[in-house]
Amino acid sequence: MVAPISSTRTAALTARSTPPTVREGSKGPAVKELQTLLKAKGFNPGPVDGAFGPKTKAAVLAFQRAQGIAVDGIVGPQTWGKLKGAGGPAPTPNPNPGGGAAKGTAEDFVQKALAQRGDRYVFGAETNLNDKNPDTFDCSELVQWAAHQAGVTVPDGTMNQVPFFKQKGTQVSVDQALKTRGALLFRPGHVAISLGDGRTIEAKGSAYGVNIFSAHGRGWTSGALIPGLKY
Repeated sequence: MVAPISSTRTAALTARSTPPTVREGSKGPAVKELQTLLKAKGFNPGPVDGAFGPKTKAAVLAFQRAQGIAVDGIVGPQTWGKLKGAGGPAPTPNPNPGGGAAKGTAEDFVQKALAQRGDRYVFGAETNLNDKNPDTFDCSELVQWAAHQAGVTVPDGTMNQVPFFKQKGTQVSVDQALKTRGALLFRPGHVAISLGDGRTIEAKGSAYGVNIFSAHGRGWTSGALIPGLKY
């Protein structure tokens, strides 16, 4: 007969299974694990080097904000739990309502757009969708081009994109889009790509070009997922 595990031993096992609390300035294997988990969740902590610096703190803050937990930059039991899968991000609608296989991933789409940082904004720009590295976009063209590079088709022009996603059944709330990496955020005449952490990658205007911007307080009216991408 196997003896029951004592409460003291159970507590010790639990303590060992939860990494220690870490914060800016911490170093060691727990920080390296944190950085690895952040990167897997789509939040860039900088080099996976076991040193909790400003970039890792920024990634932790963005992750905590996206999860709706205390935003303090300190990684304790609650943040570890979220990183390890206990209560992950809110579920999103199926972006493939027809049941077809996804052709690419939302991360592919995001990375294609991020690679165009620094490009010029020209209203009405028409880009060769097969060009691997164009240098001119407007807001909807960036979305169409990056989607094409990720293996899916999206129409050009926000006036066409909004009804397209509505017809496909992949519209989501603005709040959900803000928390979903690779979702789209719309307001009249403009579209941006959500990074899921309160920021966007977008072709914002002639004074800004293609870059990363804050998504907050921008007057978004709707959100959408791109059919055919795996989120």
